[in-house]
Amino acid sequence: MTRLMRMLACGLCLLVSVAGVQAQELAAEIDQVMSEFVELDLFSGTVLVAKGGVPVYARAFGEANKDHHVANTLETRFNIGSIGKTLTGTAIMQLVDRGEVELEAAVARYLEDFPYGDTIRIHHLLSHTSGMFNYMAHPEYRARMTSLRRIDDFLPLIYDQHLVFETPGERFAYSNSGIVVLGAVIEKVSGMPYEEFIAKNILGPAGMTSTGINFWDEVVPNRAMGYTKGLTGRFTAAVYQVPPACADGGLETTVLDLLRFDRALAGDTLISEESKQKMYTPNLDDYGYTWSIRERAGRRSISHGGGAPGVSAMFARFPDDDVTIIVLSNYSEGAIEPARAIEAIVFGTEFRPPRPPLGEALYRAVDGGQIEVTPSAIGAEIERRGYQLRSPQTLNFVGYEFLGVGEVDVAVAIFELNVERFPDDANSYDSLGEAYLANGDREQGIAAYKKALEVDPEFENARQVLERMGALP
Repeated sequence: MTRLMRMLACGLCLLVSVAGVQAQELAAEIDQVMSEFVELDLFSGTVLVAKGGVPVYARAFGEANKDHHVANTLETRFNIGSIGKTLTGTAIMQLVDRGEVELEAAVARYLEDFPYGDTIRIHHLLSHTSGMFNYMAHPEYRARMTSLRRIDDFLPLIYDQHLVFETPGERFAYSNSGIVVLGAVIEKVSGMPYEEFIAKNILGPAGMTSTGINFWDEVVPNRAMGYTKGLTGRFTAAVYQVPPACADGGLETTVLDLLRFDRALAGDTLISEESKQKMYTPNLDDYGYTWSIRERAGRRSISHGGGAPGVSAMFARFPDDDVTIIVLSNYSEGAIEPARAIEAIVFGTEFRPPRPPLGEALYRAVDGGQIEVTPSAIGAEIERRGYQLRSPQTLNFVGYEFLGVGEVDVAVAIFELNVERFPDDANSYDSLGEAYLANGDREQGIAAYKKALEVDPEFENARQVLERMGALP
């Protein structure tokens, strides 16, 4: 039995105080809320809470493979999505500590073929202020997904994209591309493949024996299959939808290994105190160097999440309390709400009880004849159930869910509601136009696309659709 496993076995029995809550009381409260998430089919995965590096709660729920009814365990490996960015950031800071990389140096110093000139610095990539476009939006990305294996495979998609803004550092724009470029810098400076550098300099020193970069067609012991849940409640394996692993995310690991990473970062195993201070100092949008630095549950937190089809993960560190909370799930968005609830339980704040996703709730209401298919009725149902529409992306996603199952009239009503709530969002009009056309309404479709261009004259998709239809103003 490893030292960490012995700590785990003992930690659950100890009356350790976590933010004033005894461990046994804490475990009972977490068990109660997690059982509610599981009963609603909202969570499958693993949960770990540690105090001072000692696990005071650790449990697995659900199945790693539904077809073969393989249960999740604490040894199950989950794709952690963008949490992998924190390892890339750590690797860069290791090179900074060694004097091999300078934060204020131009990226072009390390990558001779870097196409964006010498104004983008290492600092900009780490803080997501470079203005580099997301390579996943490249028109050839989907066709190339299965062939993307090494960093050099990704770079053509990145180097073929325009910048989101011209002056690096002027604003925050989350960029997977920027982190992949950092991976290329690591390879260039170290002279070894990215995954080899990570294994030698982070995984090995931290004792992370169940972590690595794997691909969809590889056989990996203890790997969890990712699942997406449709509007009807049916789960589908998401193996072909998960983005390929690279420096920007996609590592597979366990809650126990992430705790080892946490402890290595907390000590002096990986990077210097000076580098940690730089990593944990917020820049724009409360984002440090590959870490989100903000208040959560009334406490200062250093955290990162990860998400993709069938992938959801949350890793939150509360340094002032020396508390770590890790939630890994093989359901899309499955980790987000449980993590929030657990944080609230640990620190004694309020949290929202488990509830179905908005799309699923609306589907049940429409399918059961509980509401009319109109924007006003759907809006009233959303308010009655207490869902918050803080951005147009929420309803936009739900609208496309209904389009995907052929419920075009419902999708139209949802997109109409979205433009009512967010009249200054060009993408909402663009989506409404698509729904109108799917519903056979060419006239209103054209009008919606024209409205998208009116709101944002640079909105390219609306322009292209109108041009194909011979309706470009």
